[in-house]
Amino acid sequence: MSLFNKLGYYIIKLFSITGMLILSIPKIPEKLRNINSKDIREKMDTENLKDNISRLRDDVGFEEKLSQIRDDERIFRITGSEKRSKSSKKSEPYEEKSEKSDSSVVMIGGAFTSAQKERTVLTLQILSAAFVVVSILSIFHFISTIIYIPLGVVIVGYILYLLYNKIKLMYKNDFNAYRDFFLMYVAVGIILALVNTNSNFVMAYSFQLLPSLTILIFAVVAVLAVFLIFRIRYYRNFTYGTVIEAGKKTAYVKVEYDIRSNVKPDIYIVENNVGVVEGDYVKLQLEQKLMSMSGNKPISIIETVNIL
Repeated sequence: MSLFNKLGYYIIKLFSITGMLILSIPKIPEKLRNINSKDIREKMDTENLKDNISRLRDDVGFEEKLSQIRDDERIFRITGSEKRSKSSKKSEPYEEKSEKSDSSVVMIGGAFTSAQKERTVLTLQILSAAFVVVSILSIFHFISTIIYIPLGVVIVGYILYLLYNKIKLMYKNDFNAYRDFFLMYVAVGIILALVNTNSNFVMAYSFQLLPSLTILIFAVVAVLAVFLIFRIRYYRNFTYGTVIEAGKKTAYVKVEYDIRSNVKPDIYIVENNVGVVEGDYVKLQLEQKLMSMSGNKPISIIETVNIL
C-alpha cells in the first residue's frame, strides 16, 4: 500500500472514530449496567477458541485450500454471470427488485474480485477526502482559485466515474448508500468554499483569538454531520457473505467490504445454526459493539439467501 493509500485510509479512519465516539457516549451508562462476569468469561472462552482454530488452520494447511476455493469462486461468478445473461433474454430485468436490499434475494456484482472492489472503494475514500482537503487549502490560499477549480472538477469527475461505472456494478443493492456517502463529502468541500466567500457569516461565528480556526471547525462539524446522516439512513446490523467451509456448529464465511454495516473484507468464523453448506450465500448477524474502530464482525448465520 502506497503512502497516499495509507494517508487516505487513516483520514477516513479518523472521521469514523470521531463519529463513533459521539454516537457511543450516551450508551456508556447502559453498557456498564449490563456488564456481568458471566459474559466476560464467555467472551474469554470465545477468544481462546478463535486462537485455537487459528493455530489449527496453520497446521492443516487451510490457506492452500482457501486459495483453491477462491479460484473456484471466480469460476462460479463467471459462470453465474453467463447464466444471468442467458436468463435476461427470457424475462424482464430485475432492476426494480434490486432496490429491496434487505430481502432474501440479493444481487451480487458480477465477476469483480474482492481485491478490485476493495481497491475501488479505497480510491473513492482517498478522492473524497482529498477534495475536502483541497477545498480547505484553497480557503487558506495555499492553492489559488485557478488551480482549485480545474483540480476539483477532475476529482469530482473521477468520483462520479467510479460510482456509476464501477460501484453501481459491484454493489447493485447498496449503490445508493455508496453514492450518497461519497457525494456528501463532495458537498462538504463545496459548502466550505461557498461559506468562505461570505465574510459576514464567517466573522459572525469566528473565534476572536484565532478567526481562521472557524473554517476548520465548520469542516469538522460538516464531516461529523455526514457521518451521522449516513449512519441514521443506511446503517444495518447485518451483512452478507459466502460460506467457504462449513461444520456442524461453525463455518468459515468470506465477507467483502460493506459500507452500510462497516464490515471489513476478511474471512470470519461464525456460528452455523441453520445447516448451511459450502458455497451458500448467507445473511450474517453482526456483533454489537460500543465502538467499532476496527469495523464490525459477523458472529452468526441468520439465513441463506438467493443470488440473482
